[in-house]
Amino acid sequence: MKISKAIIYDINLGKDFHSQWNPIIIKIETDEGIYGLGEVGLAYGNASKAAFGILRDFSSAYLIGFDPNQIELMWDKLFRRTFWGQGGGPVIFGGISAIDEALWDIKGKMLGVPVYELLGGKVRDKIRVYANDWYSGLVHPEEYAEAASKVKADGFNALKFDPFATSESKEWDYPPRNIDSQRAKLAVERVKAVRNAVGDDVDILIEVHGNLGTTAAIQIGKQLEEFKPFFYEEPVDALNIDCMKKVSENVNIPIAAGERLYTRYGFRQYIEKQAVDILQPDINLAGGLSEAKKIASYAETYNLHVQPHNCGSPVATAVSVNFDACTTNFIIQEWFPYWHRKDDRLNIVKESFEPCAKDSYFSIPNKPGLGVELNDSFVQKFDCVEIS
Repeated sequence: MKISKAIIYDINLGKDFHSQWNPIIIKIETDEGIYGLGEVGLAYGNASKAAFGILRDFSSAYLIGFDPNQIELMWDKLFRRTFWGQGGGPVIFGGISAIDEALWDIKGKMLGVPVYELLGGKVRDKIRVYANDWYSGLVHPEEYAEAASKVKADGFNALKFDPFATSESKEWDYPPRNIDSQRAKLAVERVKAVRNAVGDDVDILIEVHGNLGTTAAIQIGKQLEEFKPFFYEEPVDALNIDCMKKVSENVNIPIAAGERLYTRYGFRQYIEKQAVDILQPDINLAGGLSEAKKIASYAETYNLHVQPHNCGSPVATAVSVNFDACTTNFIIQEWFPYWHRKDDRLNIVKESFEPCAKDSYFSIPNKPGLGVELNDSFVQKFDCVEIS
């Protein structure tokens, strides 16, 4: 079997509440009619066009004529022979991730088994998920309380939100590191309102997007302790591990981070110094399934949990599900159950996993490969490039 073609889709779905949403998907085809899917985890922010370019460059230089079964060899080529791989960053490692995922998808389909069976086999039949993206545009604490109550009524026993990001003028506007007292108070009141609304039997997960300074993260974190968050995510940015560790040593809430760390090399110090309690690699940026399993295995030697970051298309969700199914130190999965109310992003594949969670759990399917198929009639509406 040889790779015969790569098609890279630029699926620009426009702007949602706070950012452009533009997933980049690769479809790798073989001369035996089997194809695999992968995604670069840069659908939001301002790097999707770079993701499109790196997949085009990698495909032209390395994919055509390659045996897709040699997954580790391809990862090593893209890491060591591209020059920039041995320094990396989200664009380079995002490209490696998408190709790695697609090759695992091909191998699973070729053998007629889910990818998780190739990565060690299931260790659970279902995964716990938490609801995200239910709070866009909300300002007042009572609005957060009302929306959170609806999420609980929908059956979710865990939900995540950023109480800092939306300003009083309803703009998605990250706070400065030295956040002013009024905005800090509003954030704490939002968390309090959500806790009171959902009760103690629902886990609340606090997102900060790395925006607070170390002092502010500690001061506000101490105020949040009484609400017993499941975790405190990226209270400070991940660029300085000592800052993150200082927060973790002074706040009695589990600390989570990792969506902007890449490969085992980027996670090494965080694991060894135990700067966080829950590692959050984005599999679509950290190096794909091959690398995510290595990160998780190393984390397990320090009794750390993993919770894959997932803010991509249904392809990214399928990748995370396969990882979760076969990873012993997995704890919970990020989930977007309300996307179907907003736009077409679930239509990228024929049958997406997102709407199928029930009572905050998703039963792991037994479909070959990643378990999803590209919706050709939908994606053909967008720009693409074919490499053959």
